Amino acid sequence: MSSNEKELVGNFELTKQGVITRREVLMMGAVAATSIASVNAAVAATSAAASSSPAAAGKDPYTAKDFSALVSKNMEGLSPSQIEQHLKLYKGYVTKSNEIYNQLKTADLTNPNATYSPLRELLVEQSFAVNGMVYHEFYFGNLGGTGGDPSGDVKAALEERYGSTGKFMDFLKASGKCMRGWVVVGYNTRGNHIDTFGLDMHNMWSPQNVVPLLVLDVYEHAYMVDYGIDRAKYLDAFAKNLDWQVVAKRLAATKKLVSGADTTV
Repeated sequence: MSSNEKELVGNFELTKQGVITRREVLMMGAVAATSIASVNAAVAATSAAASSSPAAAGKDPYTAKDFSALVSKNMEGLSPSQIEQHLKLYKGYVTKSNEIYNQLKTADLTNPNATYSPLRELLVEQSFAVNGMVYHEFYFGNLGGTGGDPSGDVKAALEERYGSTGKFMDFLKASGKCMRGWVVVGYNTRGNHIDTFGLDMHNMWSPQNVVPLLVLDVYEHAYMVDYGIDRAKYLDAFAKNLDWQVVAKRLAATKKLVSGADTTV
């Protein structure tokens, strides 16, 4: 090794296969520079997105999504009246999410208390309102399809977890009968598999590290206009109108996300 190469190597450890050459040192430097540039670009992009957000501009951070097309779809077993009433409730969650967000800017911090304090109530109810908004968006987003059986990666993932798509639908309906609020079928990025979770309230037992793929609302407001208290008929109607293409797009999107222990780094 020349004196110049020795100087470039510096404190790098030599391996049994040989010394680290000048080219390898330069390559290491290039990789490091590229990594730093990538990180800086990602930070810059995140900062730009944050500064252009509605909240940064002094506007309400949440806007109701337009699901009005579901009303005119004439879905079998889900009347326009049922969907209209449900959409009104969803928009209420959007309104309250914005209201609480703005109230937290000037929340009373003088006497925080875990039994009762204005700040505590705002924080708790924010989780209820925001989750109520988001889960409804997932729910309405996977309505309006033709039901039937899924295909492709969704079919394979469900078969791996539940044995068959038929067994999964039985599991979904049974889960819908025993929960009081929501059934969330999602991709578990910690275990890299599909899982099903049940929620009694928007902000109770909401799963972490899970990307929602299929969301089922089983609150009474989701079906009482059409079915009264006959939830079983509603679950059959939900299955007939499930949009598996949307579920497939959500599953494909999980491949772009970090998974497992990477989420804690």
